[in-house]
Amino acid sequence: MSRPALFLDRDGVINRRDGYVRVESDFVFEPSAREAFGTLGRLPIPIVIVTNQSGIGRGYTTPEVVDRIHTNLCQTVREWGAEIASIELCPHTPSDNCDCRKPEPGLFLRAQQKHDLDLRSSFLIGDAPSDIEAAHRLGIRPVRVQTGRGSEPLAPGIELEACLEDFYAAAEWIAARLRDEESR
Repeated sequence: MSRPALFLDRDGVINRRDGYVRVESDFVFEPSAREAFGTLGRLPIPIVIVTNQSGIGRGYTTPEVVDRIHTNLCQTVREWGAEIASIELCPHTPSDNCDCRKPEPGLFLRAQQKHDLDLRSSFLIGDAPSDIEAAHRLGIRPVRVQTGRGSEPLAPGIELEACLEDFYAAAEWIAARLRDEESR
């Protein structure tokens, strides 16, 4: 039986977006990340990170460095009380025209198959227009944060479930929505 998930963008939501994350020390959690993951860890749905990492394709970093960053990320999040079900990443540049670079659906569809997910009952927390557009295309409920690229304009016709200050506010908002849905 398919279940909902919470999709999270990485750069600009979980960690600060200050250019490319080239080395492990460039990865700095957003100030509200600890509290956000504390909230998310109590939810009965899997957490999946979906992230464009064109720094790999551009030669700014390596898959090995990104793997170490993600291993540390998962370990830290576990210590904060949450579990990451998987991290789906696109290493391609925009000119590669792949089907996994957001706003294309590949990362989400990969996670859907892996975890038997119902995309239409799922949420996404993202900052960039490409995050929100990807969710919109797939019927995932988009929640936008104002950190990272959260002030960039969205394409016409794209509607949000909510637009909130930061990751923690978005996590609390989603937790409240899931409680409301369960009580019906």
